[in-house]
Amino acid sequence: MRSRAAPVRAEDGSISGWCGTTEDIEDELRAELARRAAEERLRESEEMHRYTLEMSQQIAWTAAPDGGGLVLSDRYRELTGMGDEDEAAESIHPDDRDRAVDAWTECVATGKPYAVGCRLRMRDGSYRFMRVRAAPQRDEGGRIVRWYGVTEDVHEQELAERARRDVEARYRLAVQATNDAVWDYDIVQGTIDWSDHAGAMFGIGADPLGRTSIAWWEERIHPDDRIAVTESLAGAIESGETRWEARYRFRREDGDYADILDRGFVIRAPDGAAIRAVGAMADRTEQHRTESELRRTQAELIHVSRLSAMGTMASTLAHELNQPLTALGNFISGAKRMAEKADAPREVLVQALDGAEAAARRASEILRRLRELVSRGKVSVQIEHLPQLIEEACELAFVDEHALGLRRRLELDPEALWVRVDRIQIQQVLITLVRNAVEAMSGMALREVVISTRLDGNMVEIEVLDTGAGIRPEHLPSLFSEFMTTKSGGMGLGLPISRTIVEAHGGKIWGGNRDGGGAAFSFTLPRAKRREPKPAL
Repeated sequence: MRSRAAPVRAEDGSISGWCGTTEDIEDELRAELARRAAEERLRESEEMHRYTLEMSQQIAWTAAPDGGGLVLSDRYRELTGMGDEDEAAESIHPDDRDRAVDAWTECVATGKPYAVGCRLRMRDGSYRFMRVRAAPQRDEGGRIVRWYGVTEDVHEQELAERARRDVEARYRLAVQATNDAVWDYDIVQGTIDWSDHAGAMFGIGADPLGRTSIAWWEERIHPDDRIAVTESLAGAIESGETRWEARYRFRREDGDYADILDRGFVIRAPDGAAIRAVGAMADRTEQHRTESELRRTQAELIHVSRLSAMGTMASTLAHELNQPLTALGNFISGAKRMAEKADAPREVLVQALDGAEAAARRASEILRRLRELVSRGKVSVQIEHLPQLIEEACELAFVDEHALGLRRRLELDPEALWVRVDRIQIQQVLITLVRNAVEAMSGMALREVVISTRLDGNMVEIEVLDTGAGIRPEHLPSLFSEFMTTKSGGMGLGLPISRTIVEAHGGKIWGGNRDGGGAAFSFTLPRAKRREPKPAL
């Protein structure tokens, strides 16, 4: 309680009495305390708001109900270098300005919340992506009394989003451009999402295949391949690998099987657990069919080339075979006459028979090697002794060396002894190069062919040199082109087929002119290591 009193005085000024009141002030004290507390909370709230704005990277702003009277926080001046007195719209990128202003005008007119994205010019003249939002404050009657807004820097998020959209767009274009069936395997759910044209690849139809179960894919794998393929995928997932690849047969809707090359990447959670796998199934059926047909055609061309080479050598072979056959007949006739004489020396008869045997063996050997070269056997790549291979090829390539006055010289590297090749095919290459050299030296005073070998790392280089007129410069770029020939009766197949054979062995072949005149052709073959003794030639 609070009591107050005042004296009552008479006319002469003396106190005639006292007059006072006693009042209850408890309610007044409570009201005062509540007022002071409210003022303190308001002060703290304002300080917190001020500190929050100072610490925040956002720009806070307010505007009058009609959209004017814009008041911006200090952050706006820090970023843009512009003050409240400047026209705020001027800091917006010209390409975004009309859209942002029109949206603000509409919100002010309708009272709807404001939200727009735009680029804001910074102090250094660059632009950053911003997200601007505002909402109206209303009184009890619903009238707008003030607009409160915030401008937030979303530059990094916008760049990341644009990069993501760009990647997705390129991914969609890549999927549309490829004929592969692109798949996305949810390992946890056991489902596969397929690209739009996967159904067409599987013969199901033009409509998108959509989503299937992993069991649907497994069931369509050829029974002979199924276990190996599914176990390899499961192994890649469980072992922590990130890549997976498999080749298998996959059943189409019509029941036929496609040859599939399937490649995928395993996506893992931070703890290493596999959650997804993405990849693509490529249909290699037509490619395999084409490759098979190409191999068949190449085999036919190689055979034709062999027959062509043998055809040009037929008359010479007949001459060369005539010598051992004539000698054979002479030895047998002589032996017969001596056998008719009772007193004929036995040793002379044996010598005659030995000569007949040697002549028959030489004729038989020439025919055997010719038959091997012309025959169409299967390709048999194995380790071969290179000097012996070259000697056998020379037996056929130089059948007319004496008649034509040819000289041949072998310069064989003792370190280059073993190669991994198909013997008959490589002999075909050597015969082609030697016969070309022989024909190129027609009419030359010196007719010499040099065959040399040398070790070159993991390869062995074989070189064939001649003393002919060389290769004309305009023919050098097209030496190994199909049907390109400088010979009147040539087919233009020898060198292209030789290139096919050499490249199939993993080597290279090239040609040019040698110093001092003549042509030089070289090719490489894979070296093999073998310590067996040199076989008898």
